Amino acid sequence: MISGVKPDQKKKFICELQESQKVVAMVGDGINDAAALAASDVGIAMGEGVGAASDVSSIVLMRNKLSQVLEFCCIMLLYV
Repeated sequence: MISGVKPDQKKKFICELQESQKVVAMVGDGINDAAALAASDVGIAMGEGVGAASDVSSIVLMRNKLSQVLEFCCIMLLYV
């Protein structure tokens, strides 16, 4: 988990994780997150965020609650 970094640093961090064979999920809510969301394996946009974030994301959380990420992960584990 990282926070308080510039958009290009977010994308770079994601790419570094992917280079080491990690599957990367990114949660974001604004235009400054769009590049990192697009680069991630699973992009998760907060529903009330800027359109650019939701446009490039695999998943959009409609209630705008971060706890939905945990709920989603638990549900996905049932199908693995």
